[in-house]
Amino acid sequence: MRAGYQPRPSWRKPAQKRRRRRALVLILLTALLALAAPLLARPMVNALGSLAPFQVHAVELSGLLYLAPDEIRSRIPVKDGDNLLLVSPATIEAALKKNARVDAVRVARYPGKVLVTVVERRTFVLVNSGGLLEVDSDGTVLTPLRRGLIADRPVVTGLRLSPAAPGTKLPGRRVQELLHLVRLLEAPEVGLISEISEIAADTPGRVVMRTSRDQIPILVDPERVTLAAMRAVAATLRDVRERDRRVLVLDARYRGQVVVRYAPPTIDSAAGTDSPGKV
Repeated sequence: MRAGYQPRPSWRKPAQKRRRRRALVLILLTALLALAAPLLARPMVNALGSLAPFQVHAVELSGLLYLAPDEIRSRIPVKDGDNLLLVSPATIEAALKKNARVDAVRVARYPGKVLVTVVERRTFVLVNSGGLLEVDSDGTVLTPLRRGLIADRPVVTGLRLSPAAPGTKLPGRRVQELLHLVRLLEAPEVGLISEISEIAADTPGRVVMRTSRDQIPILVDPERVTLAAMRAVAATLRDVRERDRRVLVLDARYRGQVVVRYAPPTIDSAAGTDSPGKV
């Protein structure tokens, strides 16, 4: 025996063996439970599903703006009395997103009920393509509403488009330029979105916007339009209305100015003159 060596007391060895046996038994039991859990889970879920708190007695909807509640409810694959524990949020989300107006879905389960929150895509602009297509800010065609309602948004005309089904994205650079123009009209600094009734895109390099109040045509270059230019158009409209002047056209295609062509004050007057205003 070496100096300073102290062997482990023999009375501690049985206790150490017992701890090892317990750990081994615990590992074996855990493994058995893991293997048996899938077999036991379904009967347990079915048993709980026979109790009222674990059954679906109501499906509540929230977040709807334009979509009708019955239109959404009919697409949710859940019936009264279904097992609440077997309701699949992913299945509900996939079913509702078949409607192109649905952007996102959140599903929550509570005792006796399912709460479905729907986030709708917003109608950003209307596109005249044989019929009026409602389009969101990305250019995606939305599903028509069953009730026939149409949002009060500017109507885009003059685009040559192939028939587009709901859920498809309108192609082309021209479409994206017009969507950018509408974003500028909607900007808080501009605030003209409610003023514009039509956006005619018949001519390349030029768009004619028409005000709903007094039908003033506003010429814009969609490829070069800026926030500053739209702010200038808004300021010019306010100015000519305050002066009670009849305007034939506003031309905002030029960098740094808005050209205003006024109507002649009388029938015998000379033709109206151009009045440029700096941006």
